[in-house]
Amino acid sequence: MRESFGRLWQTVSDANGLDAVQVKTFMAYGMLLNTNAALATADLDADWASQATTRIHAGLFSHLTTEANQ
Repeated sequence: MRESFGRLWQTVSDANGLDAVQVKTFMAYGMLLNTNAALATADLDADWASQATTRIHAGLFSHLTTEANQ
């Protein structure tokens, strides 16, 4: 599992030129998407579910840099 996760991390980093802080943020949003799918939040009529399933727009991670997060 560790090796697989390491390859996934490196693939995300290499494919997008993201630094470590940006990769962590990307992975965190990915976990949120998985949680939303498991909970079927798109089918719920609740404010929190609506907020959790809002779209992620391109460029969202551009301000998240190692320099900005020291």
